[in-house]
Amino acid sequence: MGVRFGAFEVDLEGRRLLKRGMPVTLREQSFQVLAALMERPGEIVTREEFRRRLWASDTFVDFEVALNSAVSRLRDALGDSANSPSFIETIPKRGYRFVVPIPKCPAVAVMPFVNQTGNVKDEYFSDGLTDELIRALSRVQGLRVTAGSVVFRFKGQRCDARQIGNELAVEAVLEGSVWRTGDRIRISVNLVGVKDGFNLWAQRFDSNLGDVFTIQDEVCSAVAEAMHIRSGSQPPKAHPSNATAYMLYLKGAYLLKRRRPDSIQRAFEYQQEAIRLEPDWAEPYYNAAMSYIVRTIYGKMPPGHALSEAGNLVSKGLALDENAAVLHSTLGMLRMFQWRWAESEKAHRRAISLEPANAFPHQCYSILCAFLSRHEEAVSHAARSVELDPLDLMTNFRLVQANWYARRYDEAVRAGRIAIELTPDSPYTYFYLALSLAALGSHEESWEMASTGRKLAGGLPLGEGYFGYLAGVLGHTVEAHSVIDELQGRRQSDYSPALPIAWTYLGLGETVSALEWLETALAEHDPFLGSAMVFPAYDAIRDHARFMRLTHKLNLPT
Repeated sequence: MGVRFGAFEVDLEGRRLLKRGMPVTLREQSFQVLAALMERPGEIVTREEFRRRLWASDTFVDFEVALNSAVSRLRDALGDSANSPSFIETIPKRGYRFVVPIPKCPAVAVMPFVNQTGNVKDEYFSDGLTDELIRALSRVQGLRVTAGSVVFRFKGQRCDARQIGNELAVEAVLEGSVWRTGDRIRISVNLVGVKDGFNLWAQRFDSNLGDVFTIQDEVCSAVAEAMHIRSGSQPPKAHPSNATAYMLYLKGAYLLKRRRPDSIQRAFEYQQEAIRLEPDWAEPYYNAAMSYIVRTIYGKMPPGHALSEAGNLVSKGLALDENAAVLHSTLGMLRMFQWRWAESEKAHRRAISLEPANAFPHQCYSILCAFLSRHEEAVSHAARSVELDPLDLMTNFRLVQANWYARRYDEAVRAGRIAIELTPDSPYTYFYLALSLAALGSHEESWEMASTGRKLAGGLPLGEGYFGYLAGVLGHTVEAHSVIDELQGRRQSDYSPALPIAWTYLGLGETVSALEWLETALAEHDPFLGSAMVFPAYDAIRDHARFMRLTHKLNLPT
């Protein structure tokens, strides 16, 4: 939804400026200036704040001249005057201020629904219902909804709604409980105003499981009305008619969300059965496709077969719902892993245009931008995904990763420390923090982080590869050779990716062996080879003829 002032409308998510409905050309830095000012109308945004937002710490630029030029171009686009400003006021020697009041969209937080069934095995249903309501309310134009990663940290706690609301800076808190036995459900919902603690709306639903979508629609309409929002027209969402299929879908989504390797296969089986029971419902196709992709990433399945199966599922899902943002993001990720770069770009852009306030498309797109050496975009989309879902494991990891690919090691370390504090069970955050620390010469702490990451990764090949590379770089050659022996041994009896072995040889400085295993990884179509042009580990062999031939086969755009 655009924000209007005067004759202008700004689409902050789509990064567009319109004047009376017509697009106005504006360079990226000028748009960033406008966005920063509009985020804090009436407040001074300092020149130092602009510097940190627009230019990385390792970027060498005449900052004063560059900022003045960006503001000047913005004023030209708005028809504004520095001497008699209608929009942007200059605060001498300090910064700038946006003088037009900007109405703020009301915000609501959906607390994790309480499972009153009395069986912990039914947590998937109460958690799933919470997630579904967050997604449904997020589609209401003019309403901001707190991310699931933020609200789920309150799960199991007895908290006052006003206290939570003030902490999350929202106008209302939606509380609920769910009880289920067989196909009968009871859902109690209560919308509490943060300002005075009064109930804005409350209702209890006693119904059959098949009516859960009607209940969700009623809750969304009631919340919008209570928050004085006119619900904009949204594309109709298809719902399953088979209650069992819905329950299976929720179970699979619950397991996939936990990201535990031992639960991915079971998650896929639930989605597969949901598809069998309800083949014309698009939602399970996304989770089933992601199960294939995740198992490929974990090194559990050969990429050729897994990515092909994932592609079939995504195609079927999009045929059922062409407006499913998560399916377009999944397609973008899939095409990136298949080195089909233009198709990946198109799918990612489509996903973001469909749901610009969804963190998932932004964090997926950041990987593609990084692989294509578009580091400013990569960091920007990763940072945006953190803004939208600040406590999620993957959004925080992607910001660390994007900075690492951009060789902004100081920023990667800073983001990595924050990410570990928020999500301490993320092994790959530890690995990328370790990589960044090693690049900065902090070898002892790097080894500590690498060792912690390895324990959390549980022996997965990708984690072993990061650890093996770091062991070699940091001089722990015995451990590095042990990783190589272990990974080569696995290949004797089952599939195990070749790329982690190549990384470990790179860490040891054994170029010939590293290149041999990289060529094996190419033959196996390892998806992570897409990072070949930006992964700093390859710098030592970047000018080698064999490596250059290898990268040529990745079809990377020049």
